[in-house]
Amino acid sequence: MTPMENEVDSVAAGNWTTVLYKPHGGVLPARNFLISDADYVEVLTEIDIQTPIPEVIKQRRIGRSFVFIGCRFDDQLLRIYARQITKRSANVHYALVEPDALSRNERSFLLDQGLIPLAVALPRAVEILLAN
Repeated sequence: MTPMENEVDSVAAGNWTTVLYKPHGGVLPARNFLISDADYVEVLTEIDIQTPIPEVIKQRRIGRSFVFIGCRFDDQLLRIYARQITKRSANVHYALVEPDALSRNERSFLLDQGLIPLAVALPRAVEILLAN
């Protein structure tokens, strides 16, 4: 497995078995940092109407679950963002979390959203994934 360093065209990704979608605050492709609450409001509105989500992701998520890797839900804006991203997908999702690292609010959010915590330290999870 070779790591991807560049964003690829949606059409090319449509033929892949696995697509990694990083929707939150990426530097690429357009240096689209989310800095203020106003940025979040704008992005959440667009996500609600599905504008910035690539077509390949829209199609693949129908009836499917998300696996959140390396995400913390310790901020209300991050929780809102996750709710918007998972719209129009399956009802059950997974979150790879550090054992014993979740706050009370994060645990509550996971439960409310049907996010099943997979309590595996991130380095160990990567090790497992790369071995398969």
